[in-house]
Amino acid sequence: MARGNRLLKRMGKAETVRHAFYGLELVGLVGAVFMLVTATVWRKIVRRHPSWFNFMVTWIISCSSYIFFMGQPKGREPNHNLCLIQAALIYSVPTLTSGATFALVIQVYMTLRSLLTLPKASGNLAVVILVIAPYIPAFALFMLSLGLGLRDPSTVYRDAFYCDMKTKLPQKASAIAVVIIMLCCLIVEVIIFKALRRAWITLNRDDRGSISVIVRVLAFTLVGMLIIILSLVFLIIPNYHNTAFNIAIAIIPVSSVIIFGTQQDIFTAWVSGFQNRKAHGEDTWDTFTPNATQHTLSPQVSI
Repeated sequence: MARGNRLLKRMGKAETVRHAFYGLELVGLVGAVFMLVTATVWRKIVRRHPSWFNFMVTWIISCSSYIFFMGQPKGREPNHNLCLIQAALIYSVPTLTSGATFALVIQVYMTLRSLLTLPKASGNLAVVILVIAPYIPAFALFMLSLGLGLRDPSTVYRDAFYCDMKTKLPQKASAIAVVIIMLCCLIVEVIIFKALRRAWITLNRDDRGSISVIVRVLAFTLVGMLIIILSLVFLIIPNYHNTAFNIAIAIIPVSSVIIFGTQQDIFTAWVSGFQNRKAHGEDTWDTFTPNATQHTLSPQVSI
């Protein structure tokens, strides 16, 4: 009797953890969609660089990938093809979101450098590269995982949270790719931090909106460190899929929503939406791309 009660308690706890995992992923998904819609509808108030839009799109893809079987009981056998697609996505979306984060940091560096040195603005080619580049390694990992699953269907299975693969190759490839990308990201952020420290007085006086966005991006460094740690754990112990690991994965998109979704211009957009979409002037924007003028630092477009 006591053993049966303990088993029921463990089952209840596992179900609670599953609900928490899916709940966090849904919060990340809804939050990313919310910010994307806000920046699209009120684009005259919430101005963002294409790399920011792409960053949000990648998190929407990532969160959606984890909730394929959210409403399906654990014991039920899922559709194998859909399970294979989810397993392939599980190993490709971390590279996708890491690449989009790196592209966002590169854009911060480029705009900060423009703000301080006032060179010519980056062309359309640079923008296209920043948007497309994250999808290249992610697509390669997706095709690798998909090919392995098609060649050996028995390697695909469903665990407590999502579909996975028994083979260790896509796990290691994904972890290595994420570690390399996020380490590069951290290096660029150190460069940004040094430049920001040197120009802090100027930016604080002439372009306070820039500081807000830069600090938010640098705050995401802590999340990047968490991603690196998780990837290293995944690399060293490929089958390490316990409760804490999965909850940590689900917290990452929520943290991005909190960091990037609490900017003043997003709130301003919704206030103006309920009142008058054109009620607020351009000087209310929380921004981070320098104006073309050679004499003053003026906010124009946020990342």
